[in-house]
Amino acid sequence: MSGESVKVVVRCRPMNQREKDLKCNNIVKIDSQQNTAQLICPTEPNQPPKSFTFDGAYGIDSNTETIYGDVGFPLVESVCEGYNGTVFAYGQTGLFLNKKKS
Repeated sequence: MSGESVKVVVRCRPMNQREKDLKCNNIVKIDSQQNTAQLICPTEPNQPPKSFTFDGAYGIDSNTETIYGDVGFPLVESVCEGYNGTVFAYGQTGLFLNKKKS
């Protein structure tokens, strides 16, 4: 491992039962091949989505083991070789839109 680097990885979680019960719509599209997340504007769904690129992107079908294998394990190996390493995980509460009936 040479030099210093910061890698940013995003994971979009599946809807929880409450969000399903409220018939929320997913407004995030993950492309794991391109490592992008697209956010659809809920008030203007015909507008092009905003796109963000990451070092890794995992969709709702991903699992913790896969992410650990891709991101965590190499970092742990580097730490065992004497390099510094940090994992910072932040859990967003949700990226779904509840469609209100008028």
